[in-house]
Amino acid sequence: MPPTAFLAAPKPVSLHAILDVNNFQSPTPNIDLEWEPFQAHVEAFLNAIDKYTLDAKTEIAARASDHIALVRDMKADKDETERRIQLEREKEGEMLATLEQERHTLQDLTSSLSHLQTTLSKVKDQSATLESELNSVKKEVSTERAEKERQRRKLEEMQEQDEIELGGLEEVLGWRIEGIRENILLMRFTLIDPSDPEREFSLVIDVSKQDYSVPRCEPPLASLPDMLQQLNTDRDLYGFIKRARKAFRALVPSQSGSTKFDDMSGPGHY
Repeated sequence: MPPTAFLAAPKPVSLHAILDVNNFQSPTPNIDLEWEPFQAHVEAFLNAIDKYTLDAKTEIAARASDHIALVRDMKADKDETERRIQLEREKEGEMLATLEQERHTLQDLTSSLSHLQTTLSKVKDQSATLESELNSVKKEVSTERAEKERQRRKLEEMQEQDEIELGGLEEVLGWRIEGIRENILLMRFTLIDPSDPEREFSLVIDVSKQDYSVPRCEPPLASLPDMLQQLNTDRDLYGFIKRARKAFRALVPSQSGSTKFDDMSGPGHY
């Protein structure tokens, strides 16, 4: 409440009226200043001033306290904001460093990708070349296989024909040769004994060494050592076969008259 609220409204005072009244009543003028009410009003005013001052001080103190608290809170907020700003700056620095690293990584990956694409292009070209060469080789192999198959069939036909002809010659000549082991030959002679044309005479000849040998001969031939010595001298295998056939023929008892077996002296001419 303002101090003026405690003061009474001023009464109008007329100095002329006061002097006129005093002249009739007393030679000394007397003015009633109404001191007690005035003093009361002054004390009330002073008390109001003191209360206002106290309230103002209390208000100022409260406001100062609130202001200090507000400043403290604002400072704390400021410190927290600055801390967050610093933290965000650090994060920003880390992000920038990460972005820079990723940029370098991207450059490296781009370079590697370019190199791989170049390599892939070369590999594709090489693959296309190899594919072409492979197709060419496949065609050649297919042609070669067809030719080999044709030759195989031809050889089989020739072998069948040779076997037929060989069988016929063996039947006519009465002479067969077989390989029983490596470099070991078995020779069978037939058409020697007129009484038993299928009777078999045989010998085994070993040609694995420089000097040939005959480890087995059925029936035995007394002239075999001489014939073998002559074979190792002249190396005439067909002459040896012819002489062996004649020797086997000599073991068969002679019959009266001439027969067709007498002219079958074996292969070759002697």
